[in-house]
Amino acid sequence: MVAESADDGKERLQRVLASRGVASRRKAEELIREGRVRVNGRVVTELGTKVDPDVRITVDGRAVRSQTMRYILLNKPTGFITTASDERGRDTVLDLVRIPERVFPVGRLDRDTEGLLLLTNDGELANRITHPRHRIAKEYTVATDVRPSDAAIQRVRDGIELDGKVVVPDEFRILRERRDVVLLTITVHEGLNRVVRRMMEAVEIPVLHLRRTRVGPISLGSVDLGTWRDLTPGEVAGLHEALKMNAAPPKKASGAPASRPPKVRA
Repeated sequence: MVAESADDGKERLQRVLASRGVASRRKAEELIREGRVRVNGRVVTELGTKVDPDVRITVDGRAVRSQTMRYILLNKPTGFITTASDERGRDTVLDLVRIPERVFPVGRLDRDTEGLLLLTNDGELANRITHPRHRIAKEYTVATDVRPSDAAIQRVRDGIELDGKVVVPDEFRILRERRDVVLLTITVHEGLNRVVRRMMEAVEIPVLHLRRTRVGPISLGSVDLGTWRDLTPGEVAGLHEALKMNAAPPKKASGAPASRPPKVRA
């Protein structure tokens, strides 16, 4: 039944939706406000509503049931949109991950950026990773054909103003120099759109290639481009610890990554 009070054992509706893999908690709140969620057949639009964890819930007329939690690391190639679906028919990251559970990407990587992308049906974890309050670090490798000047490096370290906010990286340095390319590493915790590219543009560092290599305690490692794997229980526990979530790691999922990366279309 729908509850108006904070009785023991009852949880906020948006949290139950997130735990059942419908969407992140913020997206679940939008669904509730839009009147698309029914609890035991009754439309609920109040975000403070609390329900039994096993209550019958539908979204857009479709039943929402509990499912096995999945935590997936994808090495995203360029040319794929970081969304569950695209109205223009472009390739999305879910075209790369074919599993029975309904997962969604955690945060975004723009179409021309590759690297580590987490996908899950754990809406609470996704919400915490993307919420700026938790300051989860994201590490990127930038390839450029211009060695940045000391002044440009220091300017980035001091902070670049984007969208009315000064973004100060946790780290920015030259990682490696080769004959025709310079590799830079930058770590930020902001989730602003195209944040690294815009910081590089501000100091006139051309970006030839951009790859995300780490999100919080999770590193890309040796996952081949275009393939994925489930996080290990230890990695999930590490995420929970970094996000201050009191949750035990899930049992190992039965899925397995694709044996070879699919063809990438630009």
